Amino acid sequence: MKTINKISMLIYATNEERERIKKAAAKMNLSVSKFMLECVMEQVTSIEELTKRNDKHD
Repeated sequence: MKTINKISMLIYATNEERERIKKAAAKMNLSVSKFMLECVMEQVTSIEELTKRNDKHD
């Protein structure tokens, strides 16, 4: 079941993108899914911070 989830997370990635993601995750000693989650959460945090700043200026 876990393998299916990992594959589905990368369904829209090209083969080259998948390999790049796998290599980056391996360099950080993370599974692909953990690596992707951390990357997504960094983006979420960034968007939340920008939203807060914009709300203060309105």
